[in-house]
Amino acid sequence: MIDDRLNFNTHVNYACEKAAKAINALARIMPNNAGSCSSKRRLLASESSSILRYGGPIWIATLETQRNRVKLSSTFRLMAKRVASAYRTNSSEAVCVIAGMIPIGIILTEDMEDKRKGTRGIRKTRRTGSMAKWQHDWDSSEKGRWTRKLIRFSRPG
Repeated sequence: MIDDRLNFNTHVNYACEKAAKAINALARIMPNNAGSCSSKRRLLASESSSILRYGGPIWIATLETQRNRVKLSSTFRLMAKRVASAYRTNSSEAVCVIAGMIPIGIILTEDMEDKRKGTRGIRKTRRTGSMAKWQHDWDSSEKGRWTRKLIRFSRPG
């Protein structure tokens, strides 16, 4: 989907709306107070993540705008809150750490870099780099300080 200005804002909106519908369906299947474990929630949330990631390597440049970053992050935050059974007052950073889900901006960057196929071990190298970036973002974030005190995020390899 390309809009009249030849950018992918329309596609970002469409992907976020479609992912939000899948997240709401997940909420109906597994309410926060039910006894479902987070691994089952994460499995179902992977569908929403795939919706957000579809076409990501092509429209990654649209994440340069604050509006699109916020739109994707807020949609991903809904999914992470469902996986972690977290309250709406938890920060995005803290919810991603609790759910064990790498933030969507880092995942999309990793997907874009994975386009270079044929190099042995490239996926593992990219994942290590993504984990290091996530760790750096978590260390430098002012949000989620209480969660940081409770959960020590281990350094990648």
